[in-house]
This record gives sequence, C-alpha cells and structure tokens, in this order.
Amino acid sequence: MPHVRTQIREAAIAALTGLPTTQNRVYAGRTRPLPAHHEPALLVYTREEVSERDAAGRPPILAREVTLVVEGRVHVAVAPDDMLDQIASEVESALAADPRLAGKALDTMLRRTAIEALADGERHVGSVRMEFAVQYRTTQTAPGVAV
Repeated sequence: MPHVRTQIREAAIAALTGLPTTQNRVYAGRTRPLPAHHEPALLVYTREEVSERDAAGRPPILAREVTLVVEGRVHVAVAPDDMLDQIASEVESALAADPRLAGKALDTMLRRTAIEALADGERHVGSVRMEFAVQYRTTQTAPGVAV
C-alpha cells in the first residue's frame, strides 16, 4: 500500500480536478514542464513532514503533519493577479469542503500563500503557491494505513 502521503496527494488531486479555472489540468509533482502559453494549471506535491509519538503501545502511533503544496500557474496576456486570486479561492474552497481528504487526514488547514508575477515578453507569468498543513496518523510500522 502506498504511503499515506501519496494517498493524501491523490485525494487532493481528486478534490481539485474540475475546478472552473484549472479544470482537469491538475498534476502530481513540482517539476511538471508546462508549455509556453499554457492554460491555467495546478501542481500538487508534498514537502516536509514532522511527526511525534501520539500514543504508546505496540506499535506506537505517530501523529504526523505534512505540508501539502498546491501551486497554481498561469501564462496570460494581462496582469495575472486577479486570475491567481480566483485560482486560490477555488482551491481553498475545494479543500475546505473535505478537510479529511477522503478519510486520509484528520484535518487540512491553509498556512501560507505566496504570489509571484512577472512579464515574459508580451505575456505575463504568474503563480500562487498555497501551503496546507495536513494532519494525519499512522502506526510506526504501517505508514500506508491512516489511523
């Protein structure tokens, strides 16, 4: 069984697929090459994780918190700020609708948002990177099973 982190990413991708602005352009991983003049897209990946013993016993239960990153990217003819805000609004609403991420997490909370924009010739390139704290638990011996 895949690690619960993988299952969390998959659940987030499922929750984010079909949003009005990014539609089905939702990709796992931070290094997805996007073509020039691409349609608005989302990249979904995890970063650092911290864990600690949550309950004694054998096997011990670990309380974990992973950073889930959802990065919206645009390449548009006008300043991207409004579109990036729209993407952020859609993503935040979708993840707030199921903070347990299909039962894989205990909770999901937005922690940080970073917005970048620059002009690339005649077009504008922009991104909005939202970092969500996702809390979940596993036993120490079974990281593929959420408890």
